[in-house]
Amino acid sequence: MASGGEGMGMTKYFVDGDGVYIGGFDGAKPPKGAIEVPDAPQDASQTWDGHAWGALPAVRQKVLKSVVQSRIIEAGKMASAYAALTQNPVYFARWFAPDRSEVYCDDPDAILLVTALGLDPDAILAPVISSI
Repeated sequence: MASGGEGMGMTKYFVDGDGVYIGGFDGAKPPKGAIEVPDAPQDASQTWDGHAWGALPAVRQKVLKSVVQSRIIEAGKMASAYAALTQNPVYFARWFAPDRSEVYCDDPDAILLVTALGLDPDAILAPVISSI
């Protein structure tokens, strides 16, 4: 809600002294020491350098664990993969967590496992490219 007679639709964007995005304000006062910038960033993790927003963060790609398992099975290494996972309770729990159906393509533990199996992590952990 606008206050002090200021109208709606006049959003102003602010960063702190380190260029970290604070937010957009329309009719409300930003925190003390906030610095106005011309526009909002595309991603809130970007920082303002005094002239422009920094680069967008890299997006980490994921692959379904079922796809990874299928590729390991096709390579004839599933028994070895299962044996390796069951030797480490933490890795086993992480891999078979029911609410985590994907793994990052650059996950260090997954890369170590795939490499230990003698397989190529770039092939086994490659994201599936959608044809849609």
